[in-house]
Amino acid sequence: MAAVSVLAALALMPPLWAQVRGESVPSVREPLRPRLLATVPVGRVRLYELEERLQARQLLPDGKERQWQRTVRYRLRLYAFSAREGDMTELACRVESIRYEFQQDTLREVFSSEELQRAAVRKPRTPDLDDILAVMGTEIELTLSPYGDVARIGGEGLEWLREYIAGELAHDAQRRSRLLERVADARWQALFDLHGGIVPGIRVREDSTWTRLLTLWVEGLRWTDTARIRLAAAGDTSRLIQARLEQLVPERGQHWLFGFPEPLTVLGGSGTAQWEVELLPQGLIRRSHLRANLELELGDSTPFRQFYTVERQWRFLGEQ
Repeated sequence: MAAVSVLAALALMPPLWAQVRGESVPSVREPLRPRLLATVPVGRVRLYELEERLQARQLLPDGKERQWQRTVRYRLRLYAFSAREGDMTELACRVESIRYEFQQDTLREVFSSEELQRAAVRKPRTPDLDDILAVMGTEIELTLSPYGDVARIGGEGLEWLREYIAGELAHDAQRRSRLLERVADARWQALFDLHGGIVPGIRVREDSTWTRLLTLWVEGLRWTDTARIRLAAAGDTSRLIQARLEQLVPERGQHWLFGFPEPLTVLGGSGTAQWEVELLPQGLIRRSHLRANLELELGDSTPFRQFYTVERQWRFLGEQ
């Protein structure tokens, strides 16, 4: 009789899946997805090589063309020295060396910061090389948000550098303004922000796509677009994230473009870009690759057009 009572009670109980309204218990448990976060653990030093390749073409109103190519290799050092309240990570970042190659027609210029330190006589610099070297040797402080985005750029070294430029070039307003632009926050972020915001900082499904407004800094100019981002591949420990920007637009107005001794007026432009990041555990970016094709309309009374193909490749060298 007792057995019959137990069976009757069980028959009256709702099924297990009905205990959570609107949900069902899957037959196979979904594996825990890793958090896609790009960061540096506190106490670690990570070293990267950034190779930036530029191909530029200028089309003048009279139909003449100028072309030039530049390759710059930066050795970057990122040291996470503290964690702040709210999971903010503070990094000390420095460009440790620069190798520069420039080609225009028959002119070819090669420069190495390591060779410069050993040289007895220093050669004069071109405006383009001056622009590149403005970031050499200064240590900045970069704060990452809990999602791995750049939240702040500053530090005593950067403040000193900007004050030094302003003081030493007080008599040369144009050069002072140009060099201060070369050490603006956007320049440092273009060097040390290895993913540009395409790594979301959260857990996402393997078939996920999402969008985000991104800003690219290229040759002294900011470009913006809403990127379409996806998790392209998921290995045992790695994740490949890809972003496409199809309608990049430049910031208009007067800007100090690289290699030009005077500011130029940006009238308009358009561009596309692709960004790919390979992410490993502990927030480690093994490689990151950005490629952009850009077109600008420049000038005032006699507008001309300028075209850029830019590639940036960050490669992880090691950890200390």
